[in-house]
Amino acid sequence: MELLINKSTVESYLNVAIGVSEKEFNTYIEEAQELDLKDILREEFYVDLVINREEDKWKLLIEGGKYSYNDREYIFSGIGKVLSYFTYARFILKGNITSTSHGFVIKKTPHSEPINLEERRNFYYKYREDAFKIFEGVKKYIERKGDYPSFKEDCRKSYRPYKTRIIQ
Repeated sequence: MELLINKSTVESYLNVAIGVSEKEFNTYIEEAQELDLKDILREEFYVDLVINREEDKWKLLIEGGKYSYNDREYIFSGIGKVLSYFTYARFILKGNITSTSHGFVIKKTPHSEPINLEERRNFYYKYREDAFKIFEGVKKYIERKGDYPSFKEDCRKSYRPYKTRIIQ
């Protein structure tokens, strides 16, 4: 699979432990790209993005930058940052779980204690919500520029940010 970002891209926005291997981290990137990003972009636009990622207009879409619209300058973050936040959410939820011959375990050390599942879930949903907020800026860029014909109306309706609610 052709990845749109790598570990260093995520590290430029968020704190990723040095000890996490590139190979292991690519699993989270791949999951986020296939399961999260592809879902909000829809297949046709997603495929265009992956295939054309080296072309200038698609590179700008991935990396973010400046653009003009109605005689004003705007800045947007890019799909790379959206994907980074989706990846980080998955990394937080699954990152310290290790498969052993005796089942799945969570690593502990004498100097630290992992956060519990509820806390990991809260961070997971927070970073997903942040990804959706960042995507709003990307979506405005795409709509304002009009350079991406495969971005269709149903792309914009294909996601709904998660909201945390307390039920009493």
